[in-house]
Amino acid sequence: MKKSVRELLATRLGPWLLLITTVAVLSLLVRIALLTRSYTQLDFTFLHIGGIFLLGFFYDLVNAFYFSLPLVLYLWLTPAHQYNKAWHGYLRVFLFVMMTAILTFTAVAEWFFWDEFSVRFNFIAVDYLVYTTEVIGNISQSYPIGWIISAVVIVSVLIVYFLRPIIIQPVGESVRFR
Repeated sequence: MKKSVRELLATRLGPWLLLITTVAVLSLLVRIALLTRSYTQLDFTFLHIGGIFLLGFFYDLVNAFYFSLPLVLYLWLTPAHQYNKAWHGYLRVFLFVMMTAILTFTAVAEWFFWDEFSVRFNFIAVDYLVYTTEVIGNISQSYPIGWIISAVVIVSVLIVYFLRPIIIQPVGESVRFR
C-alpha cells in the first residue's frame, strides 16, 4: 500500500524525512549559489551541469543520513507514551533548531570558504580544525561573526517555525526495535 507524502510525514519517522529534505534543500541552495558565484569558470554543458547536481545530490543524501542519525535514534528509541508528551514536542523543536542552525552555519561557512579558496570544504578545512585558535582569531578579524551568527539563528528559527506542525505532531504508533 502506497502512502502519500502527507501520510509519511504524519508517521513517527516524519521528522526524520523532514530533516533529510531540509539537508537536501539547503545543500541544493548552496550548490546553486556557488554555481552562480563561479559561472565564468564553468563549462556549461548539459553533462557537466547534470553531473554537478546528480553527484552532488548523492553526496548530500549520504551526508543527510549521517547527520540525521541522532534524530533517528531519538525517534526510534523513545517510547510512544513519552514521545507524545508536550515536552517531547518542544525537545524535537529545539533539536530541529540546533540541527538547522548547524546546517545553515555550514552553508554560510562554505560560502566564505569558497570565497577564500575557490573550492568546497576539503583538506584545508580539516587543517583549520587542527589550528583552531589561530583560525578563529583570523576569522573574527576578517568577518562580522556576531552578525553572521545572529542571521544563522534567525534563519534557523524561521525555518523550524514553518516546519513546526510536522515536528510536534503526536503519533500513535511506536517504532518497533527490530
